[in-house]
Amino acid sequence: MGSPKNKYLKKWVPYMWPWTHPLKGKYTLWTWLNSRKFSTFYLIAIWLVLAFLGFAERRDCYTGPWQVVLQCNWSMWMAEYKTNFWHFMATSFTTPWLHNDFVHILFVTIFGFMFPVQSFEAQHGTRLTVFIYFFSYILIAIFNGALFNTLIEYWPDETLFAHAFSRAWMGGSVGIFALMGGLSFYSGKKWFIYSLVFVFELFNYFILGNNIYISFIHITSTSFGWIICFVREKFRDSKWSFRDNRQLRGAN
Repeated sequence: MGSPKNKYLKKWVPYMWPWTHPLKGKYTLWTWLNSRKFSTFYLIAIWLVLAFLGFAERRDCYTGPWQVVLQCNWSMWMAEYKTNFWHFMATSFTTPWLHNDFVHILFVTIFGFMFPVQSFEAQHGTRLTVFIYFFSYILIAIFNGALFNTLIEYWPDETLFAHAFSRAWMGGSVGIFALMGGLSFYSGKKWFIYSLVFVFELFNYFILGNNIYISFIHITSTSFGWIICFVREKFRDSKWSFRDNRQLRGAN
Protein backbone atom coordinates (compact mmCIF):
# COMPACT_ATOMS: atom_id res chain seq x y z
CA MET A 1 0.00 0.00 0.00
CA GLY A 2 2.50 2.58 -1.18
CA SER A 3 6.08 2.93 -0.09
CA PRO A 4 6.68 1.99 3.55
CA LYS A 5 9.09 4.92 3.82
CA ASN A 6 6.32 7.37 3.09
CA LYS A 7 5.79 8.96 6.52
CA TYR A 8 2.52 10.54 5.40
CA LEU A 9 0.77 7.16 5.16
CA LYS A 10 0.80 6.98 8.97
CA LYS A 11 -0.90 10.36 9.38
CA TRP A 12 -4.62 10.74 9.86
CA VAL A 13 -4.59 13.66 7.41
CA PRO A 14 -1.68 13.00 4.99
CA TYR A 15 -1.60 16.47 3.48
CA MET A 16 1.75 17.85 2.34
CA TRP A 17 2.94 21.35 1.64
CA PRO A 18 3.36 21.73 -2.13
CA TRP A 19 7.16 21.95 -1.84
CA THR A 20 7.69 18.90 0.42
CA HIS A 21 8.83 15.40 -0.54
CA PRO A 22 6.96 12.29 0.71
CA LEU A 23 10.22 10.42 1.30
CA LYS A 24 12.07 13.31 2.99
CA GLY A 25 14.14 13.85 -0.15
CA LYS A 26 14.85 17.10 -1.95
CA TYR A 27 13.50 18.30 -5.27
CA THR A 28 15.13 20.01 -8.17
CA LEU A 29 12.74 22.17 -10.18
CA TRP A 30 12.37 19.40 -12.76
CA THR A 31 11.76 16.59 -10.26
CA TRP A 32 9.25 18.77 -8.42
CA LEU A 33 7.31 19.46 -11.62
CA ASN A 34 7.52 15.77 -12.50
CA SER A 35 6.09 14.80 -9.11
CA ARG A 36 3.05 17.05 -9.62
CA LYS A 37 2.55 17.09 -13.39
CA PHE A 38 -1.22 16.88 -13.34
CA SER A 39 -1.70 19.33 -10.47
CA THR A 40 0.50 21.92 -12.18
CA PHE A 41 -1.05 21.43 -15.61
CA TYR A 42 -4.61 21.58 -14.30
CA LEU A 43 -4.09 24.83 -12.39
CA ILE A 44 -2.42 26.51 -15.36
CA ALA A 45 -5.19 25.25 -17.65
CA ILE A 46 -8.18 26.43 -15.60
CA TRP A 47 -6.74 29.92 -15.20
CA LEU A 48 -6.02 30.08 -18.94
CA VAL A 49 -9.61 28.99 -19.62
CA LEU A 50 -10.76 31.80 -17.33
CA ALA A 51 -8.47 34.32 -19.09
CA PHE A 52 -9.75 33.40 -22.57
CA LEU A 53 -13.39 32.46 -21.92
CA GLY A 54 -14.29 34.17 -18.67
CA PHE A 55 -16.57 32.62 -16.10
CA ALA A 56 -19.28 30.16 -17.06
CA GLU A 57 -22.91 30.83 -16.21
CA ARG A 58 -25.02 28.52 -14.07
CA ARG A 59 -28.37 29.32 -15.71
CA ASP A 60 -29.93 30.88 -18.82
CA CYS A 61 -26.69 30.70 -20.79
CA TYR A 62 -27.74 29.43 -24.22
CA THR A 63 -27.77 32.97 -25.61
CA GLY A 64 -25.18 35.71 -25.28
CA PRO A 65 -21.46 35.94 -26.08
CA TRP A 66 -19.95 32.86 -27.73
CA GLN A 67 -17.71 32.29 -24.71
CA VAL A 68 -20.76 31.93 -22.47
CA VAL A 69 -22.62 29.70 -24.94
CA LEU A 70 -19.58 27.46 -25.51
CA GLN A 71 -19.15 26.84 -21.80
CA CYS A 72 -22.88 26.39 -21.39
CA ASN A 73 -22.91 23.65 -24.04
CA TRP A 74 -20.02 21.81 -22.41
CA SER A 75 -21.19 22.05 -18.83
CA MET A 76 -23.18 19.16 -17.39
CA TRP A 77 -26.99 19.41 -17.50
CA MET A 78 -28.94 16.71 -15.67
CA ALA A 79 -31.75 16.65 -18.24
CA GLU A 80 -29.30 15.53 -20.94
CA TYR A 81 -28.91 12.20 -19.16
CA LYS A 82 -32.13 11.24 -20.95
CA THR A 83 -32.22 13.61 -23.92
CA ASN A 84 -28.58 13.45 -25.08
CA PHE A 85 -26.82 10.76 -23.04
CA TRP A 86 -23.47 10.56 -24.88
CA HIS A 87 -23.02 14.31 -24.85
CA PHE A 88 -23.93 14.25 -21.18
CA MET A 89 -21.19 11.68 -20.55
CA ALA A 90 -18.70 13.66 -22.66
CA THR A 91 -19.17 16.64 -20.36
CA SER A 92 -17.60 14.51 -17.61
CA PHE A 93 -14.29 15.47 -19.25
CA THR A 94 -15.08 19.13 -20.00
CA THR A 95 -16.94 20.37 -16.93
CA PRO A 96 -13.90 20.02 -14.59
CA TRP A 97 -12.16 22.85 -16.48
CA LEU A 98 -15.02 25.37 -16.15
CA HIS A 99 -15.84 27.60 -13.14
CA ASN A 100 -18.56 30.13 -12.46
CA ASP A 101 -16.98 32.79 -10.18
CA PHE A 102 -13.81 33.71 -8.27
CA VAL A 103 -14.91 31.97 -5.09
CA HIS A 104 -15.44 28.79 -7.09
CA ILE A 105 -12.06 28.79 -8.83
CA LEU A 106 -10.18 29.92 -5.71
CA PHE A 107 -11.79 27.11 -3.71
CA VAL A 108 -10.61 24.60 -6.33
CA THR A 109 -7.13 26.13 -6.51
CA ILE A 110 -6.39 26.62 -2.81
CA PHE A 111 -8.59 24.17 -0.92
CA GLY A 112 -8.38 21.52 -3.63
CA PHE A 113 -5.17 21.44 -5.62
CA MET A 114 -2.80 23.15 -3.18
CA PHE A 115 -3.48 20.47 -0.59
CA PRO A 116 -5.31 17.15 -1.24
CA VAL A 117 -4.72 16.82 -5.00
CA GLN A 118 -1.00 17.60 -5.12
CA SER A 119 -0.52 15.61 -1.89
CA PHE A 120 -2.12 12.55 -3.44
CA GLU A 121 -0.16 12.95 -6.67
CA ALA A 122 3.19 13.33 -4.89
CA GLN A 123 2.56 10.26 -2.75
CA HIS A 124 0.79 7.92 -5.17
CA GLY A 125 1.75 9.07 -8.65
CA THR A 126 0.28 11.02 -11.54
CA ARG A 127 -1.33 8.07 -13.31
CA LEU A 128 -3.49 7.03 -10.37
CA THR A 129 -4.32 10.67 -9.60
CA VAL A 130 -5.58 11.35 -13.13
CA PHE A 131 -7.51 8.06 -13.21
CA ILE A 132 -9.34 8.71 -9.93
CA TYR A 133 -9.93 12.37 -10.77
CA PHE A 134 -11.68 11.82 -14.09
CA PHE A 135 -13.19 8.40 -13.37
CA SER A 136 -15.01 9.99 -10.43
CA TYR A 137 -16.74 12.36 -12.87
CA ILE A 138 -17.89 9.42 -14.97
CA LEU A 139 -19.25 7.66 -11.89
CA ILE A 140 -20.92 10.82 -10.61
CA ALA A 141 -22.48 11.46 -14.02
CA ILE A 142 -23.94 7.95 -14.24
CA PHE A 143 -25.05 7.71 -10.61
CA ASN A 144 -26.44 11.20 -10.09
CA GLY A 145 -27.82 11.45 -13.60
CA ALA A 146 -29.86 8.30 -13.01
CA LEU A 147 -30.81 9.33 -9.47
CA PHE A 148 -31.90 12.88 -10.22
CA ASN A 149 -33.81 11.89 -13.35
CA THR A 150 -35.65 9.22 -11.38
CA LEU A 151 -36.46 11.63 -8.56
CA ILE A 152 -37.75 14.35 -10.90
CA GLU A 153 -39.94 11.80 -12.66
CA TYR A 154 -41.67 10.77 -9.43
CA TRP A 155 -41.66 14.21 -7.78
CA PRO A 156 -41.80 16.72 -10.67
CA ASP A 157 -43.05 19.55 -8.47
CA GLU A 158 -40.31 19.27 -5.87
CA THR A 159 -38.38 22.57 -5.88
CA LEU A 160 -35.10 20.96 -4.82
CA PHE A 161 -35.02 18.65 -7.83
CA ALA A 162 -36.19 21.38 -10.19
CA HIS A 163 -33.26 23.56 -9.13
CA ALA A 164 -30.82 20.73 -9.84
CA PHE A 165 -32.19 20.53 -13.39
CA SER A 166 -32.30 24.27 -14.02
CA ARG A 167 -28.59 24.84 -13.50
CA ALA A 168 -25.35 23.83 -15.21
CA TRP A 169 -22.91 21.66 -13.26
CA MET A 170 -19.23 22.49 -13.53
CA GLY A 171 -15.95 22.79 -11.63
CA GLY A 172 -13.13 20.71 -10.24
CA SER A 173 -14.58 19.79 -6.86
CA VAL A 174 -15.87 16.32 -7.79
CA GLY A 175 -12.36 15.07 -8.55
CA ILE A 176 -10.95 16.88 -5.52
CA PHE A 177 -13.31 15.15 -3.13
CA ALA A 178 -12.67 11.81 -4.83
CA LEU A 179 -8.95 12.22 -4.17
CA MET A 180 -9.71 13.20 -0.58
CA GLY A 181 -11.46 9.86 -0.35
CA GLY A 182 -8.33 8.24 -1.74
CA LEU A 183 -6.16 10.02 0.80
CA SER A 184 -8.53 8.86 3.52
CA PHE A 185 -8.15 5.25 2.42
CA TYR A 186 -4.35 5.45 2.36
CA SER A 187 -4.08 7.33 5.68
CA GLY A 188 -3.38 6.05 9.17
CA LYS A 189 -7.12 6.16 9.97
CA LYS A 190 -9.04 5.16 6.88
CA TRP A 191 -12.31 6.84 7.87
CA PHE A 192 -10.99 10.06 9.42
CA ILE A 193 -10.83 12.36 6.37
CA TYR A 194 -14.07 10.84 5.12
CA SER A 195 -15.69 11.79 8.43
CA LEU A 196 -14.28 15.33 8.18
CA VAL A 197 -15.81 15.71 4.72
CA PHE A 198 -19.17 14.59 6.09
CA VAL A 199 -18.99 17.12 8.95
CA PHE A 200 -17.81 19.84 6.54
CA GLU A 201 -20.81 19.27 4.28
CA LEU A 202 -23.21 19.32 7.24
CA PHE A 203 -21.69 22.68 8.15
CA ASN A 204 -22.10 23.86 4.54
CA TYR A 205 -25.75 22.91 4.52
CA PHE A 206 -26.96 23.87 8.00
CA ILE A 207 -24.72 26.88 8.71
CA LEU A 208 -23.75 28.33 5.33
CA GLY A 209 -27.01 27.38 3.63
CA ASN A 210 -25.49 25.65 0.59
CA ASN A 211 -27.70 23.45 -1.55
CA ILE A 212 -28.04 19.94 -0.17
CA TYR A 213 -27.54 18.31 -3.58
CA ILE A 214 -24.06 19.88 -3.82
CA SER A 215 -23.13 18.46 -0.43
CA PHE A 216 -24.57 15.11 -1.49
CA ILE A 217 -22.43 15.07 -4.65
CA HIS A 218 -19.29 15.95 -2.66
CA ILE A 219 -19.90 13.13 -0.17
CA THR A 220 -20.68 10.72 -3.01
CA SER A 221 -17.45 11.71 -4.77
CA THR A 222 -15.46 11.12 -1.59
CA SER A 223 -17.08 7.69 -1.31
CA PHE A 224 -16.20 6.82 -4.89
CA GLY A 225 -12.56 7.82 -4.37
CA TRP A 226 -12.33 5.66 -1.24
CA ILE A 227 -13.95 2.70 -3.00
CA ILE A 228 -11.70 2.99 -6.07
CA CYS A 229 -8.60 2.78 -3.89
CA PHE A 230 -10.08 -0.09 -1.86
CA VAL A 231 -10.84 -2.08 -5.03
CA ARG A 232 -7.41 -1.26 -6.45
CA GLU A 233 -5.64 -2.61 -3.38
CA LYS A 234 -7.80 -5.73 -3.29
CA PHE A 235 -6.99 -6.36 -6.94
CA ARG A 236 -3.28 -5.84 -6.35
CA ASP A 237 -3.34 -8.20 -3.35
CA SER A 238 -5.12 -10.92 -5.33
CA LYS A 239 -2.78 -10.40 -8.29
CA TRP A 240 0.32 -10.86 -6.14
CA SER A 241 -1.25 -13.82 -4.37
CA PHE A 242 -1.91 -15.47 -7.74
CA ARG A 243 1.70 -14.87 -8.83
CA ASP A 244 3.06 -16.27 -5.57
CA ASN A 245 0.90 -19.40 -5.85
CA ARG A 246 1.96 -19.94 -9.46
CA GLN A 247 5.64 -19.60 -8.49
CA LEU A 248 5.16 -22.11 -5.65
CA ARG A 249 3.54 -24.61 -8.00
CA GLY A 250 6.38 -24.10 -10.45
CA ALA A 251 8.96 -24.70 -7.71
CA ASN A 252 7.24 -27.95 -6.73
